[in-house]
Amino acid sequence: MLHNSKIFLVLTMLTLTLAGCNEKQETVLEKNPKTNAAPARAVETYAVQIEPVTQSIRLNGQIEYNPNQVVHYASLVNGIVTKTYFSLGDKVARGQVLAELRSNELTGLSAQNKTLKSQLNVAERKLSVVESMFSDRIGSEKDLLEAQSEVAILKAEIEKVQSSLSFYNASSEKGIFQIKAPIGGYVVENNISAGTQISGNDSDLFTISNLADVWVTTNVYAVDLPFVQKGMKAVIKSKAYPDEAFDGVVSEISQVFDPNERVLKARILMPNKEMKFKPGLTIEAVIKKQLNDKAIGLPANALIFHNNGNYLLIQKPDQTLEPRKVTVDVKDNDRVFIKNGITAGEKVVIGNQLLLFSEAMNASRK
Repeated sequence: MLHNSKIFLVLTMLTLTLAGCNEKQETVLEKNPKTNAAPARAVETYAVQIEPVTQSIRLNGQIEYNPNQVVHYASLVNGIVTKTYFSLGDKVARGQVLAELRSNELTGLSAQNKTLKSQLNVAERKLSVVESMFSDRIGSEKDLLEAQSEVAILKAEIEKVQSSLSFYNASSEKGIFQIKAPIGGYVVENNISAGTQISGNDSDLFTISNLADVWVTTNVYAVDLPFVQKGMKAVIKSKAYPDEAFDGVVSEISQVFDPNERVLKARILMPNKEMKFKPGLTIEAVIKKQLNDKAIGLPANALIFHNNGNYLLIQKPDQTLEPRKVTVDVKDNDRVFIKNGITAGEKVVIGNQLLLFSEAMNASRK
């Protein structure tokens, strides 16, 4: 019993000792409030320069396929489309079967081709016999010439028929003629389906374009005509690609106003390797016209509107910041031009300028 009392006393003293040690450690780990110092901030600036004053012109338009890289397929014979193997927008290869056509005219040509080949086979055998007889001095030269002439005529007729079949770009199989793609590319227009009755006078059955490059056709209004010229650079934008801009050059400007829209058409040839430009897609072309003037130019987002006035935040040589009121001469899409209030070489804050402007204004009031 005494032994157990000693053990209990030792355990009690050990527990009190450990508790005392824990209370001392918590006191040491208290935070020091004097260590919370604000780090220095980097300031992004733009060194302004004198440059030609520009102003953006926005031209609306749409994507069109390049007619120089387009094939319109029109049938020269009558018939009925029995089957199609493509849809609008499909990519097709040259020689690929696109549709099957049943045509009495082509069937007649095919039958004529087979008949002529059979007649040629007989005529060639006859010629072989006549040549053998002539060499043995049994046949006459007249018979030989007639046999040779018959073979030549039949060959000419077969070539004519085959040329016609080839011209129709069709090959026969079980009485059905296959219409094949004359070039590789994309089907940009389709006017046929199974059961379509085709007449030789009908318009295009389908249209294929390779879309390697496309036309951007824009509308130029009379007020902008003096500023839009051939060779000018243009930036193409579309709602389909809101975060992208594509560079182009005005390649042609129409000399005649469109009678319906009363605008001139400007054309921009655009490469289309990534196939982003689809015919019919609406776009906006931004062209910059240069005015006969120069001024201090800087990014438009550097401008700060405060108390009904325009301000810039200037970084002085000693790294201090000065809010300065300025008068804007011309404001463009992404540029502003200022004639007075700032000189070339000065640095304008263009990063986080709203917060820094507010801090600089508060500091100036103290």
